[in-house]
Amino acid sequence: MSMTKRWQINYVIFLTMILFFFVNPLNAQSENKSNFFGLNPSVTVEPFYDKGELDINILPIVYQTSLTKRLDVRITSIFNLGIRNEGNEISHFGLETALPIFFKAKLDKKERSKGFFVAPIVSLTRNKIEEHNNVGLWIEPGYHLLFDNNFALSFGLQLGGTYFSYDNGLTKWGNHFGVKVIFGKWI
Repeated sequence: MSMTKRWQINYVIFLTMILFFFVNPLNAQSENKSNFFGLNPSVTVEPFYDKGELDINILPIVYQTSLTKRLDVRITSIFNLGIRNEGNEISHFGLETALPIFFKAKLDKKERSKGFFVAPIVSLTRNKIEEHNNVGLWIEPGYHLLFDNNFALSFGLQLGGTYFSYDNGLTKWGNHFGVKVIFGKWI
């Protein structure tokens, strides 16, 4: 088994463990806790892609829950289909973890989150087409809009940097700018 394949398998195991250890205990903390399930449709275009090339997240699942009266945790899956001039294939996979900190505290931790927030974010992904691992460090100011039927829309602007670690040993930092739109429902 090649070193790259072994690394990819270990990476998937690591991401699965993160999901299990973050999400499972959070659900067990309270029977009546509100949980948000949603979608984050997204398109990525990197400066080094050829003209017309992009990535589309085909599994943009979002889970969010409250940790305190002001702090939530949000986990977003990343599973991108790379649209390339030579053919299409799965390009990126990984997770994005955010900690939205809401400006206004809720009266009870079990309430659904809403209002203005700022979130530090860490994103861990693997780009198998361009053969590099990414660590993204971003800040996201945004607004979480809650409707009467518990449907919610979240809008954010991500600013920060991404560290690229290529399989050939090269590394570099790149700027990150993104617009985040999430829609879903609090259950």
